Amino acid sequence: MKKQSSAYFKEYNLLANSLLKLPVVEGCDHLRDLKNGFIMSLAFKHKSTEYLEVTALGRAFPSIIAKEFEGKTNERVVKSTVYPVLMAPYISDESAKLCEKLRISYMDMSGNCMLSFGSLYVSDQGHPNKFARKRVAKSIFNPSSSVSSQILRLLMQDISKPWKLSQLSEELKCSIGQVSKVKDYLCEQLWAQMTTNGLIILDPQAIMRVWSEVYSEKSTLFDMLDCYSLLPIPEFEKTVQTIRLAKGVDCYLTGFSGGVRYTPVVRYTKVHVMIRERDLQEFLNVAPCKPVESGANVQIHILSTDEFFHDSRIIDDQLVVSPVQVYLDCMRQKGRGEEMAEAVFRKEVMK
Repeated sequence: MKKQSSAYFKEYNLLANSLLKLPVVEGCDHLRDLKNGFIMSLAFKHKSTEYLEVTALGRAFPSIIAKEFEGKTNERVVKSTVYPVLMAPYISDESAKLCEKLRISYMDMSGNCMLSFGSLYVSDQGHPNKFARKRVAKSIFNPSSSVSSQILRLLMQDISKPWKLSQLSEELKCSIGQVSKVKDYLCEQLWAQMTTNGLIILDPQAIMRVWSEVYSEKSTLFDMLDCYSLLPIPEFEKTVQTIRLAKGVDCYLTGFSGGVRYTPVVRYTKVHVMIRERDLQEFLNVAPCKPVESGANVQIHILSTDEFFHDSRIIDDQLVVSPVQVYLDCMRQKGRGEEMAEAVFRKEVMK
């Protein structure tokens, strides 16, 4: 490996030293710097040489990658035997998937890589971001962020509708800055795009998947009360409806109980109900269930804010949370819950 004074010494040094550890590699040489990277040669012990065009980015969001490598086709790689490589402080799972789709090798400064040159293939995944600042995804999808939650719920209510940022701001009575924060992150991930007509959703499945992961991590989103009822599940749910009509207590079915109202794909043994904190005691006074430490077949989610009830529906005289909320709650159940969540997503969100 030649000594060199590249402006990208750290990137070159990391990539070259990593490649030199491979028994099939004879040597690496820095050839010249580019505007945002460098060209290097890679000599194999069987006497062949490949050339790598390395692009070094300060951030590697999918939108930046797509723009940077636009026009770098597979044909170019084959004809020139110059293989494109992306390097950045950290390359997320979403960015890595895009690189693999575009046939671009990558290595980040946190230890993750996928290098494919000719017959050489190296992959090392799962290293955390050593350069993490504020985890934007966490703040965008964090249910405790009421405004972001409301913005996402409105966007996902009808994914075919374009939204002007000013319309979102006016509809939700929030600032343009808060809307822009959500918009920027979704667009950076290529999950949404800003057009002349407004913000449009491109990948609702990716949005819901990441949102559900963050949602599931938050074990204290709201208080939960486990109860037991002697009534069979259908009868208890019918009683919930009666309480709502007779007492004016809004009892929202969610989880499996809500999901089967949209698409009955699984059987279940526990009722999930969402109730406002102020209505809890009145509900317990008349509901045929008692709090228990174990063996619950009724779980009450106690809410202090109303964004969880956005886009709720009346289905067969039952008050049911939105398909988005059903998805989030079912994904926390794992197993059959994920099956229910995906079924509701396909039927109600992707319609």
